[in-house]
Amino acid sequence: MNSYKPLFRKDIWTFKNYILEIKNDKKRLIIYLLYIFWIGSILISGFSKLNKNKSDMSVSIGSEYIAALITFIGIFILMYNLYKGLNESSTFFSMGDVNVLFQSPISSKKILLYHMIKQSIINFFIYGIVILALLPTLGDLVNIEVRYLGFMYLGYISFLLLIEPLKFLMFTLITKYKIESFLSKMIYSLLGLIIVYIIYHLVKAEDLLKGIIKAMNAYYINYIPIIGWAKSAFMTAIYGYSSWSLIALILQFTLLALLVFISYNTANDYYEDVLSATNKRELRKKRKKGLKKRKNFFLFTKKGKVNVKSKRKGPWAFMWRAKVYYKRTDIHPYFSILTIFSLIVGLTVGYFTRNTEGIIPMYIANGVIAYIMFLMSSVYVSNHELTKPYIYLIPGTYIEKIIAMNLVDIIRMTVNAFMLNIALGLTIKASLVTIISLGLFLTSFYILTVFANFLVRIIFPNTIDHKTLFPLFFMLQILLMLIPGAIIGGIVATLTNALGFFIGVTVTNFIIVAILILLSSNIFERLEWK
Repeated sequence: MNSYKPLFRKDIWTFKNYILEIKNDKKRLIIYLLYIFWIGSILISGFSKLNKNKSDMSVSIGSEYIAALITFIGIFILMYNLYKGLNESSTFFSMGDVNVLFQSPISSKKILLYHMIKQSIINFFIYGIVILALLPTLGDLVNIEVRYLGFMYLGYISFLLLIEPLKFLMFTLITKYKIESFLSKMIYSLLGLIIVYIIYHLVKAEDLLKGIIKAMNAYYINYIPIIGWAKSAFMTAIYGYSSWSLIALILQFTLLALLVFISYNTANDYYEDVLSATNKRELRKKRKKGLKKRKNFFLFTKKGKVNVKSKRKGPWAFMWRAKVYYKRTDIHPYFSILTIFSLIVGLTVGYFTRNTEGIIPMYIANGVIAYIMFLMSSVYVSNHELTKPYIYLIPGTYIEKIIAMNLVDIIRMTVNAFMLNIALGLTIKASLVTIISLGLFLTSFYILTVFANFLVRIIFPNTIDHKTLFPLFFMLQILLMLIPGAIIGGIVATLTNALGFFIGVTVTNFIIVAILILLSSNIFERLEWK
């Protein structure tokens, strides 16, 4: 145990220094106090709604939707992280940690074990804030038994805690046994099996919503490791206690302990592994100081020289560089693999909802995609191109820089938005006005997410604050991005029709974007001095 004392002492000193920084910065102190107050209000609101009774029908429908959503989100998160584990090195450390900790006489295996346990404890509390924030919403949909809230919390947390050890184990197996090709085939086969499974239920049900709910709520899913076990424990507070709930929770934490144990015992040469993995991660960070990189679909990656006409100077060189990058790594500078995906989604949703009266499927599809954009904008705020320090050295006005850096991505998103709505609209016979209005709605929402991130950068300049204050940061984005448009859209919809809501939101979004662009010079000056 003496080996772990220096590590624990180092973390205590780091934590104390961070508290002192907050204490000495009045603005950050006020933000943290508001954050604590906000969490407290969520808890009070959540627990007050848990005791309210709902009708049996609303409880039944609500529980079905929640169970299906839990399964779908679980599959998405797991598959995303498995894919990410194939393409990124798994490490818990920075180069500073590697150079300090791993040069000490403490065993590298003990350092690894300590950091895995520490990260699990931190995630246990940080991720818990999300489920607490969702309590009021869950309380509106279903009856939740307070005495089984522990099962709900532990089921949710156990799933998230398993992700990092699982990725680390993949990294270890790939590094030691060179089985990346085998694991890649396994993951893609699993993804294909999931897609076939969902399509089978969609065809069988002949209804999009019913098919997805049946596929996600099949009884045998509860017995699938990681996803099913976590779901069984989570739904205990809604469905009621059963012996399987306790068994599933025990199995989940047993699997977590087993993954940590295997990771520890396979980390005999961990210093060499972590040095290489951390170095690769640092290189990725350095690349992000230039054009934003990402893993590309290998079928469209072009080697050698690519030609892009109309070279630009000053800030507009960023637009030319983005076109070069996308022409090399994608179908076309303005068309991507997402364009094809948007076409497929539009046709699929249109086919399964073709007998639905009206154009409600278009409203739902666009609303869901806009919400996903909102969630993703909160996650990737720190990686935005406008946060890089070299931006201030480039000649040109700040407005030109903002537009030039984002214009290609905005055009690509516009193409995707209209491709989705044209395919869906033609399938369900929507009007041209509806297709254009909803295409502009998605485009305006994407542009707003870009510039909202830029504004939040002033309020949260510290990267640690981004992680710690994520829920409050999330609420701030809601105030800027969702509420103004929802208010104006609601008024317009009251005076006109449902489509008026989306038109009102679109106009409001463009007005907010115009205001942010006009204020860009002052905002940039604030950022530059930080």
